[in-house]
Amino acid sequence: MKRVLVVDDEVEVTSFFQYFLEDKNCDVVVANSGREVEAFLLQQTPALHLALVDLKLPDANGLDLLTKIKAKHPTCEVIIMTGYSTVKSAVLAIQAGAKDYLEKPFDDLDSLEKVIDSVLMNSFVNEENLSVATSEYGIVYSPSSPMQKVLYIASKLAKKAINILIEGETGTGKELMARFIHGSSLRSQYPIVSINCGAIPESLLESELFGHEKGAFSGAIKTRKGFFELANNGTLFLDEIGEAPMSIQVKLLRVLETGEYMRVGSEEIRKSNVRFISATNRNLESEVANKRFRSDLLYRLEGVKLSIPPLRERREDIPLIAQSYLDKKFGGECRLDDDSAQILKMYDWPGNVRQLHNILNQIHAIHDCKVLTADHLPKDLLNKALHPDQSSPIEFCADDLIEQEANQFVKRLVDHLNSVEQIDLKKLMKRIRQMEGEIGKKIIEKNLAETQGNRRLLSQKLNITPRMLRYILNEK
Repeated sequence: MKRVLVVDDEVEVTSFFQYFLEDKNCDVVVANSGREVEAFLLQQTPALHLALVDLKLPDANGLDLLTKIKAKHPTCEVIIMTGYSTVKSAVLAIQAGAKDYLEKPFDDLDSLEKVIDSVLMNSFVNEENLSVATSEYGIVYSPSSPMQKVLYIASKLAKKAINILIEGETGTGKELMARFIHGSSLRSQYPIVSINCGAIPESLLESELFGHEKGAFSGAIKTRKGFFELANNGTLFLDEIGEAPMSIQVKLLRVLETGEYMRVGSEEIRKSNVRFISATNRNLESEVANKRFRSDLLYRLEGVKLSIPPLRERREDIPLIAQSYLDKKFGGECRLDDDSAQILKMYDWPGNVRQLHNILNQIHAIHDCKVLTADHLPKDLLNKALHPDQSSPIEFCADDLIEQEANQFVKRLVDHLNSVEQIDLKKLMKRIRQMEGEIGKKIIEKNLAETQGNRRLLSQKLNITPRMLRYILNEK
């Protein structure tokens, strides 16, 4: 029998799920407050299989409860329940370890049942289907890649009527991600239209976006539709949105707010029904702070933010990406050998996937090889991969440091406890939970200086809500 915890302050919701899940032969535990959840977690009870947790409780934050549930029951899958207006927080929950989120009110009972059944039957993520779907758009990743979680979130957001901002370094594949989101959306039968806001002169950008009438300016020999009109009912992809000049940002904001625009040289107001996906390799929060980007436009575009990790943070993907590109480009007539694949993984790829593709094209053009070996790789790449410059600062990787320190802490603790009689497990777990808050508080206090005390900006940088930031600082 599957054991399920349902957490919601509304008795009607917990009663509904209790009836719903008991009908599926589940053992259901109900909690109507964060206090009740914490009391339950202190008990020595059988393992949980599933927890349904409301994001907002009067005395607790659902993200905090998620962390505590996973600490006590690591194999328990958690589904966050949230209203539509808090989709951004639901995405944060998935990034924090939640399996999925459900939107209130639960109007679509078939979809709700499908999500819950898939968790109870341990068949929630069909990784193979996701991998096949993304490979159609040129997105390749390994089973352990951080890209898997990003793509899973993207596939969930695709069907939502919400704007998405994609962040990532140059060459990481932001447009491929945008096309995957559009292709997975309810607008997929309509076009996705792309415009690079940094590649078109400011004098022409307005005309490209909104279109123009014949004779509107010198050279306008005929009426022309703009990207908004071409993308109607579909998706408009604003690449390098951080490059858009202020004059265009003002006009974009108006369209985002009203859906209305005018062609250059026209007084006729037109309506556009488009979904906006934007991309940038800049930190737009910093651009706002430096008065180079409008904060109101950022809040409109950033319904939800997706961050694509650079290749150096997903090294296991590099040989797969390289071989997939060679197969598509050269019909499977060229393959990587093991040594070259290993060296490609050791290089940092400042230009990311785009640079990797360019290097592969150069190698094949020069050597026309059937097997790409280490000898074919450019000398500069070999030197930097095999003999990194020790005089330059070593890049700090927080994830590696956290993993290393956590492993050392656990090992030291266990090594010094010789007998079970020495352990007060409840006291130990309570102290570790206290450490979560202490660490979070110290990190926030240290980094408030970086944002000159701007808590909103810091919460965005840390990918948490301002409310959670105050909660970690133990402020009411």
